[in-house]
Amino acid sequence: MRIVQFLKVMGVVTFMAVLYIHLQMRIYDLGYQGQAKAQKIEKLAESNSLVKNDILRLKSSSHIGHELLTKDDHYRFASRKNVVEVEAMSHSWPETFAAKTGVSRIGRFLTLAFAPADGRIGK
Repeated sequence: MRIVQFLKVMGVVTFMAVLYIHLQMRIYDLGYQGQAKAQKIEKLAESNSLVKNDILRLKSSSHIGHELLTKDDHYRFASRKNVVEVEAMSHSWPETFAAKTGVSRIGRFLTLAFAPADGRIGK
């Protein structure tokens, strides 16, 4: 009878030892999986920042201006040759507005801003 009890105790101890080893292996496995996922997340974050940088570079005014100037020859930067000053009529409504507000330069600006598309002012 003592041998049967001894075998029962040894069976329980062996089962508990195998269960403990299995749990330890599972813990290490989950640790390695977590480490692999962390490395994958770091690579994705790095890739995301590179893509975001490329998007911001493509949306920059410098890049857009360069693309416009290289694709189409009729686009030019504004220079003194391209600016035309137009003098307003003596009694146009922007001049009247400017006279009421006391600001004389705003009338010329509004006259340019509200000029017809064909370029003729007054008539």
